Amino acid sequence: MRKLLNRTLLLALLTALFLTVSAAAGFAGSGIVTGDALRLRSEPSTSSSTITLLSKGTQLPVLEALEGWYKVSWNDRTGYVSADYLDYTPAAPAEAPAASVMDAAVPAAQAPAETSLAGKTGLVTSDGVNFRAGPSTDDAVLAELAKDVPLTILSVADGWCQVTWNGQEGYVSGTYVAVDGVPLKDPKGVITGNYVNVRSQPSTEAAILTKVSTGAVVELVSLSDGWYAVRLNGMDGYICADYVRIYAPGTTTGSSLGADIVETAMGCLGVPYVYGGASMRGFDCSGFTMYVFSQHGYSLPHTATGQWNNTGEYVEKSDLQPGDLVLFCDPSRSNGKACSHVGIYIGDGEFIHASSGSGKKIQIDSLSSDYYTRYYVGAKRVG
Repeated sequence: MRKLLNRTLLLALLTALFLTVSAAAGFAGSGIVTGDALRLRSEPSTSSSTITLLSKGTQLPVLEALEGWYKVSWNDRTGYVSADYLDYTPAAPAEAPAASVMDAAVPAAQAPAETSLAGKTGLVTSDGVNFRAGPSTDDAVLAELAKDVPLTILSVADGWCQVTWNGQEGYVSGTYVAVDGVPLKDPKGVITGNYVNVRSQPSTEAAILTKVSTGAVVELVSLSDGWYAVRLNGMDGYICADYVRIYAPGTTTGSSLGADIVETAMGCLGVPYVYGGASMRGFDCSGFTMYVFSQHGYSLPHTATGQWNNTGEYVEKSDLQPGDLVLFCDPSRSNGKACSHVGIYIGDGEFIHASSGSGKKIQIDSLSSDYYTRYYVGAKRVG
């Protein structure tokens, strides 16, 4: 009885703290999922419907504490998770600068007004980006631009940048042009460090709002003095730019299917590795690629060798496009088969895959790493 009373009092105190912080910042704190395939439910009850399954390591803004449950926000939806499987961190007290994130002069996560960009320099964020005669994928390609090529911006409208490059005027998709470190269209970044702090202000002395793990995708708002202002699951904060890589889902030379494949694959980041798995509860390497392509109407075999032998067309490594399958063969793990591993190319020399090694989850790695360079077999393009 005393334990129950103590627990009730503790929850009451926590709830009071949550409500105080919520008035300033809109959330009570944050939590990290500690169990695999945690159910996000529509109500605080095991008999209520399941909205989705959350993988271990997922970060969630906590809105309210209930008896044995947390009310949380996820992908603009509200739901409930069991308190037994969420590592909760309260938000900073009211006098801490948590609320100042909302008050700071941070622009919305979208392309700035056209007039504010004229004359500024933008950088191309990926290789093989099309420089076109007009603002449409139907317009002629004048040239292909390499990553980090500087462009002088003339105007921005409907997701396209009118630019000057090498003395010539043309158009580039805003998805692949960044100004001050932030893409002009679909501004996203991928976390490259493990359990990176999201802070209330751009300073290592500021309060920690939550932590994000390797491969998490965040919305980029602005970049200043080595810090990104970011938005994650409805929470605003700051991350050191050393741990963020701009995410551009392919290049304009790739297919729309490829971009869609990458987007679906990125949505699986952090799902645990499970041998034989082919669902959001867990994946093995070929189960992951099979699942991703099945979401777009394609049926792939549930083996890496089967996908190499019976799927798509062969692609040279120099011609890789986002959405291509990349395959590997480590003789110590292949049992004499043609391939032992498969993943999906996402651009910029990187691929996403279900790793059975370090991490044991869906993660992003580089094709240029020693291991994946040594055992690279080839690539296949589906569709």
